[in-house]
Amino acid sequence: MSWSILRVSNTWLCLVSCIVMIGGLVLANAALADAERDEARIKYRQILMSGVGSDMGGIGDILKNQLELPGHVESHARQIAESSKLIAAAFKSQVTSGATDAKPEIWQDWQHFEEEIAELDKAARGLESAAASNEPAVIGPAVKALGEACGGCHKTFRKPKEESYKNQ
Repeated sequence: MSWSILRVSNTWLCLVSCIVMIGGLVLANAALADAERDEARIKYRQILMSGVGSDMGGIGDILKNQLELPGHVESHARQIAESSKLIAAAFKSQVTSGATDAKPEIWQDWQHFEEEIAELDKAARGLESAAASNEPAVIGPAVKALGEACGGCHKTFRKPKEESYKNQ
């Protein structure tokens, strides 16, 4: 075999090896970017849902402690209704691994999930209207309906506390 053929073979071998390595790096980088994006999606979902929980907590504290904060229950209810408009988009990408309590049932029964979100919005708007009346007899049932809307979704679509990533 002549030296010139060997040089050409080595050159091609080096070129092919470089292309394969670069391709591998690109794929590895894409996988890493996807993993980071999934973590960011989970974090955003948690921030969004924590906001809803904080508004529910605010409503509970105002009512339980009979705090005279005119318009605050109404405002918290409005914020929950506004947040409900963001939930479907936040959960659209199926990410079930990692630090999340989202159950696969969300994506397995997406229509039911969207129906539960609509119930949350309806109940929050109902409380917003009831709170404007400033009548405890009207506000109480509206708060209960909102709590049931939250609980109904959690029961179906959120892991139980015992299975939470927080306990791992």
